Amino acid sequence: MLRALASISLLSSLVAGCDCGGDPPGDACESSTDCRSTQECIDGTCVARTDGARPGLDASGDSGGACVDFDGDGRCSDVDCDDMDETRGGPERCDGVDNDCDTRTDEGLVEICGGSCSPSCDVETIPGAGGWMPDGTNSEGVIVDPSGALTLGRTEATSFSVWVANMDDGTVSKMDSRTNRELARYPTVGATAPAGSRPWNEMCAWTRTGGNCPSRTAVDQNFDAYVANRAFYAQGTVTKVANREEDCVDRNANGVIDTSRDLNGDGTIDIATAEFVGVEDECILWTTAVGADNAWPRALAIGVAPPDALVGDVWVGTFEGRQACRLSPVDGSTINCVAINNLQPYGAVSDSMGRIWFVDRSGARRDILGYVDAGGTTFTPAAPVPDAGFPPNLQAYGITVDADGRIYIASSASDPPILRYDPATMTWESATLPLGGTPRGVAADEMYLWVGISHESQAFTGALSDRVEQLRLSDLSHVATHRIPTGRQPVGVGVSFDGSVWAICQGTNSASRLDPMTGAWIEHGVGLHPYTYSDFIGFGLNVFAEPRGRYRFRQTGCEAGEFGSQRWLGARVNAEIPASTEVTLWVRVGNTPEEVEAATFIGPFPAPIANFAGPPGPIPQGRIIEVEIRLVTMDRRVAPRVMSIELAGECTGS
Repeated sequence: MLRALASISLLSSLVAGCDCGGDPPGDACESSTDCRSTQECIDGTCVARTDGARPGLDASGDSGGACVDFDGDGRCSDVDCDDMDETRGGPERCDGVDNDCDTRTDEGLVEICGGSCSPSCDVETIPGAGGWMPDGTNSEGVIVDPSGALTLGRTEATSFSVWVANMDDGTVSKMDSRTNRELARYPTVGATAPAGSRPWNEMCAWTRTGGNCPSRTAVDQNFDAYVANRAFYAQGTVTKVANREEDCVDRNANGVIDTSRDLNGDGTIDIATAEFVGVEDECILWTTAVGADNAWPRALAIGVAPPDALVGDVWVGTFEGRQACRLSPVDGSTINCVAINNLQPYGAVSDSMGRIWFVDRSGARRDILGYVDAGGTTFTPAAPVPDAGFPPNLQAYGITVDADGRIYIASSASDPPILRYDPATMTWESATLPLGGTPRGVAADEMYLWVGISHESQAFTGALSDRVEQLRLSDLSHVATHRIPTGRQPVGVGVSFDGSVWAICQGTNSASRLDPMTGAWIEHGVGLHPYTYSDFIGFGLNVFAEPRGRYRFRQTGCEAGEFGSQRWLGARVNAEIPASTEVTLWVRVGNTPEEVEAATFIGPFPAPIANFAGPPGPIPQGRIIEVEIRLVTMDRRVAPRVMSIELAGECTGS
């Protein structure tokens, strides 16, 4: 969650009776420039012109290109719809006048001023002259487009992290997706790990108790990371790590965040030095048990955030437990677990409808896919993979989703090895790879499917591979083979917000970054035997599942003790809101910044007209209001655009 959000601007107090029209007649002056454009300075006093001359015009009536403002309202005549009346020619105000000359009066303002346009209703336009100014303190997932509108987008401060689980040293590396430098490294169990958890630094034991064996990582809408620890024959766990230092917790109250950092700037974390803090790292937010001993948490995905939250629940599929368990992102507590038709889940992914898809790797069934509904209570099997034209031995590894909600699965021992399921038609398709091999991780961007090949032959045979294959989403045709210069055995594959493609190379303990535009690779070492088949960058969730963003600002109304109490009446959102998108307002109120910070947000108030007196309100009175604008799209091809917000309030006493 965002913490201690600062206002982007503290606009002037909302007060009734403001005269914004310029100097009234009779004001002192030194020259006519000190007077309104319909006045002149005579004997040190502004008086109305009596000669019929139009200011700014010569004797022939030509302005010579100068700004001509007949009514003195600050707008040139060429843009003023009625330059003979200073109350007309600008944006509509709540004053009983057709200010914008569109034959309608007070349109959209009566609603936000409580049903009438009384002089006590004052309306301020946000963001004002400075425009929207999103930064790391007041917003998430939004940018300002070239025309100045607030819209969905990602910023460098939040989205350029790559999370790589290192199986045999019990850690997770945080990489910068633009440079492939290691920013931090954390144990995958923290100091609050539950009883039965293995020590963080044990190597993974596949056939006996030993090690936490971290594998899948997932990233939520706040770009915090989650790591599933399989812990064979022991207690499996999930750990949450904060992406931003401001979201970490100063548990020892020493005034600083004790966390992993690249202190010497060499792009690598040395775990034998102060660069690695260990289990007391204050960016490790929690570690929680999942299932019983020997449940094997393998599949991991973050769900779409519900309307009243900014981060979705955490979903974990237990391979031996054969369940899907739903965890709270706040503290890791188990909300509920769902039976999943006896699937042994190996991977999971969420789609734009809020469904969490799980894929089976038992190798003994055709109905390998299904989903838990958005409510988190019911499992629905997908149509089984047909016998005719599809491989007999289905060994699912990676799973991903595209913009159209189609599910992709890599099958390690199959030919053809790439499967695609379309939930809309409940049909399966397949694709071959020209050089064969063992496909593992898969990831989709807007146009392509990227597949990591760990071995040159099928079913983990042959030499370790150096390939990432590129397929076209439109028809599953092969586009290109990309060979990693030194990295071997790519298992996890991911797509970043900067357009790079990532291959996590288990055989060489490295992470490899491909720039698809140039074909250039950057390789960097990580921990021992990195291992993941999940959305370890958050691209799939935050682009294809349900992209969303938010922006907060504060507005101050009546000054305490001067104008009495402040009532906030409503708001008008001037925005483009295409189909499949949504803009809502959430608000909280207080008389001091501290009261606002402690208050609970009330919402959603749907755009374009928000009446704060109606449901889900009414909102309380208070001198300061904080407004959070939330933008959502269900279709990554379009996004809402917010140009401005008109906020209405009134002083209720004296």
